Amino acid sequence: MNLFDSHLEEKTLRCFVMAFLVGCLPLHARAQQPVHLDNNAVLLENFENDTKHNYPHKWYDRDGNKKLVNHSESFLQDYLYKVKNRGRNNFLRFEGKAAKHISLPLVNEDKDNIYGIDIYETPILSWKVRAHKLPMNASEDDDDRNDSVASIYVAFDMGRVALFKKVPKTIRYTWSSTLEKGTELSKFFGNQKIVVIESGPEKKGEWMTFQRNIVEDYKRLFGDPPPKTPLAILILSDGDSTGSWVKADYDDIMLKPERSSK
Repeated sequence: MNLFDSHLEEKTLRCFVMAFLVGCLPLHARAQQPVHLDNNAVLLENFENDTKHNYPHKWYDRDGNKKLVNHSESFLQDYLYKVKNRGRNNFLRFEGKAAKHISLPLVNEDKDNIYGIDIYETPILSWKVRAHKLPMNASEDDDDRNDSVASIYVAFDMGRVALFKKVPKTIRYTWSSTLEKGTELSKFFGNQKIVVIESGPEKKGEWMTFQRNIVEDYKRLFGDPPPKTPLAILILSDGDSTGSWVKADYDDIMLKPERSSK
């Protein structure tokens, strides 16, 4: 049965389905010993344990069904994320047009807390992005141009009813081609909030470190306190709506205590 109205634009529908499917987290994802750094940060991913030119071994397909490394090459033809290496550093690179996100679950289907995360203790989401090629004339507030060189989503528990279903609340932190830094948008019946954390090509080619207090952002954007453990972290780069070739790198995704965020 089709749960979605036929008048929705194709990209809007795909993004809405993406948000809904975040809830389909893998039952077999087991609790892991969190990696605590010297500043009490919880390291979620730095790709150092991955193999060059391969998919990152902890990340799942967009439906949360199976790890990327366990899929066939034919299935993965639109998952354009591969681990790269420069010197002693591994990082994740997206290169292409396809619009498929990858997912790092933080809880499983039984709501087990995989990494032992409490965002009230480590509210600062920190990550690095290096943008090489931005989608031309893309804009996250236009469904016909809704591409981004680099976005990280934090997916939380179920939000408002949308088209007869509850969907996860998500905050999308995006590097926009055209929207001004600091722009905030609301989509999908208020269930997805978009925050523009960088804009335009001026900083392309540079590693940029971004930090956001996801507890404070959630309270401001949704109007209530967040659950202590998000469902998942998502990564999405794409250029399909504008027909653009996009290239971006990701690294060092972690949750940090507020006092160590400087």
